[in-house]
Amino acid sequence: MKQEYSIKLIKKELLGETCAVLTFECPEIASSAKPGQFVNLSCAYFLKRPFGIMSVDRETNTFSVGVRKVGKGTEKIITAKEGEMFTVLGPLGNGFSFEGVKKLLLVGGGTGIFPIYFAAQYARENDIPCQVVNGYRCKNDAFLYDQFSCACNDFHVTTDAGDLGVKGNVMAYLDTMDEKELSDVTVMVVGPGIMMRKVSEWAQAKGLTCYVSLEQRMACGIGACLVCVCKIKAEQEGKEFVHKRCCKDGPVFKAEEVIW
Repeated sequence: MKQEYSIKLIKKELLGETCAVLTFECPEIASSAKPGQFVNLSCAYFLKRPFGIMSVDRETNTFSVGVRKVGKGTEKIITAKEGEMFTVLGPLGNGFSFEGVKKLLLVGGGTGIFPIYFAAQYARENDIPCQVVNGYRCKNDAFLYDQFSCACNDFHVTTDAGDLGVKGNVMAYLDTMDEKELSDVTVMVVGPGIMMRKVSEWAQAKGLTCYVSLEQRMACGIGACLVCVCKIKAEQEGKEFVHKRCCKDGPVFKAEEVIW
């Protein structure tokens, strides 16, 4: 059963002017969270805000989330001081399934790069061969670059500006991968919807299993309010599609099931 906890912000690392990594002490979440899950974090502006879990440290009983300032709520969270107390609900949702995975290709973009880091961390800890491809706008936007370089031996970057890595979006790199690289690969993607759709189509054309983590606006985070429903194919049920709750039934879905 999901629980609400009172937690302390023990570390804040600013990433440029708009992003930060916040680390909280919470043994319950640190010990049970799985890549792809998220937490709902308290905010001075009414509703809790959902954030994908970026990493956990079971030795220090901490977990971290990445936050990008997009409004008053996230601005209030990102300007919090170390030592401040929050309430958190989590871990929430269904994360990525690693059962039977032989090799991983992780693709991240935008704030999706934060939860992709958790998946890379899990792969390293469980000796799963892993390649990461992250898409950024430019070199100055390449947050967690050093962390990914340390966590993954096969890390690649694309930038829209072309000032770091391959010029273009993530597809500019994926389209260069050959069949040998893609043998036995499972793809996991988190990022903007259009990016996930493009990667999903690419994976399907290559015959690869692909999972996406849908980022929808959420309110309750536990499946009660139905704010975050998405369309999932339902041919086996004799229907064109059904509505699934992103927070409760997801946020991770098989890419082939999603109606974009």
